[in-house]
Amino acid sequence: MTDLITAGKLCKEEREKRGLSLQDVHNVTKIPVDIIRRLEGDENYLSKDPYAYFLMKVLIDFYQLDVHLTKEKETSEKQEKKETAEEKQSFFVRFLKAVFTLVAGFFVINTAVKKDIEHSNSIEHLIKVELPEKENVSDISEAEKKKEINRIVLTALDFVWLTAYVDGKEKVLRLKKGQKVKLSFKKKIRFETIGNADNLVIIYDRKKVAFERKIIHNLFVDGEGVFFNGYNLAKEES
Repeated sequence: MTDLITAGKLCKEEREKRGLSLQDVHNVTKIPVDIIRRLEGDENYLSKDPYAYFLMKVLIDFYQLDVHLTKEKETSEKQEKKETAEEKQSFFVRFLKAVFTLVAGFFVINTAVKKDIEHSNSIEHLIKVELPEKENVSDISEAEKKKEINRIVLTALDFVWLTAYVDGKEKVLRLKKGQKVKLSFKKKIRFETIGNADNLVIIYDRKKVAFERKIIHNLFVDGEGVFFNGYNLAKEES
């Protein structure tokens, strides 16, 4: 694993070895020249700026260096722990609901059976006690008919780079002009960073979501919409 400071030195050496200027690298990666200069040797910037890690990955990908950043592992572990905690919490809530439903159902059925036995020993009465359960089957069928969105399409109007976590798994994408990418998910997608976001269009349930900002952070997509700063951007036709 390689830290950001060492990775910056390797990128600078590779750039100089290829005879490229900072402007040449900017023309391809779209990273500002002053930021490239900081990535190559400004230790203060590399240690404090939260976006230095992602931009360094763009440079490493551009030079096609066999370098793995230290922070990538730490970020993945942190995200994995967060997802695991959420799953445990969700499982605990579902478990409590299931226990409550089971106990309540047993009490109701047991009471009904006892009353029927007191009136008659007929098997027909025992069967009638179980008939109301069919209502639950109907409720499930209706729930299954509800439409759920689990896929989006990304369309790049120009060069776009982004980091996304699809159901907790990291994806780093670099989209060229006119390129389209489909992303499917089970629970949610979290876009950590979208660079050149004003050149990106997200298609969600036939609705177009576009941005005016150059950089977007923490955009969420789930079965209900596309959320940014608490607003569902896919709620209305754009």
